[in-house]
Amino acid sequence: MRHVGGHERSRAGDGQLNTQANRYVLQLGGDLAQWSSNAQDRWHLGVMAGYANQHSNTQSNRVGYKSDGRISGYSAGLYATWYQNDANKTGAYVDSWALYNWFDNSVSSDNRSADDYDSRGVTASVEGGYTFEAGTFSGSEETLNTWYVQPQAQITWMGVKDSDHTRKDGTRIETEGDGNVQTRLGVKTYLNSHHQRDDGKQREFQPYIEANWINNSKVYAVKMNGQTVGREGARNLGEVRTGVEAKVNNNLSLWGNVGVQLGDKGYSDTQGMLGVKYSW
Repeated sequence: MRHVGGHERSRAGDGQLNTQANRYVLQLGGDLAQWSSNAQDRWHLGVMAGYANQHSNTQSNRVGYKSDGRISGYSAGLYATWYQNDANKTGAYVDSWALYNWFDNSVSSDNRSADDYDSRGVTASVEGGYTFEAGTFSGSEETLNTWYVQPQAQITWMGVKDSDHTRKDGTRIETEGDGNVQTRLGVKTYLNSHHQRDDGKQREFQPYIEANWINNSKVYAVKMNGQTVGREGARNLGEVRTGVEAKVNNNLSLWGNVGVQLGDKGYSDTQGMLGVKYSW
């Protein structure tokens, strides 16, 4: 289970429209099956489901008009993960998932009735990387620390499509950007810290930091009676994320992180996540 909260700032319409958005995501999942093909690797196959909502507000810095947007919906799908070395997660890994998503959307603006519509579609991802041990050292508190480096790459297909519709005032609304392919290249480095007093308890502590470059193949935009207004500054993003993963025992793991993405033209996205995993 994981909880995600985020805040996004973006501009559109050649900088005329300023948008802020807050979101929340809850995801639950679990393995259906696990197996090994050579007594060293590990395969995981499972199901997951989620809930998400977002509230946004947009204001024109020229004429002062404002609008509020709300999105809420659900997702369900499958995941599959492979580790070359399950014992310490070194070597290669591949993580993949696919979700079907459905959302209800509402936009209200000055002196206009709310515009309600839905969106549906599939999102899918494949991520791969390689983890190698870079060194070991002893800490001042009698800890044994192992340093790992993990270059990684991910491709995500975003196929959620808003329904085209006509507002009550006759404005034809269409959206663009579905079918976006997001590519992420980066590197993660972390320490596996183990204290002598935890010998035999399978207790571990992993602080980490990662840096990524993210590219989006399409721009999310709204077309109103043929006139297109698109989100600016999010085609190429830099991301930094830091967090910690803690293995309490063989059954319970906890993790949390915070991260920020920065783009052009004032685009930014800040996110925090908390998660818990229990293995039976």
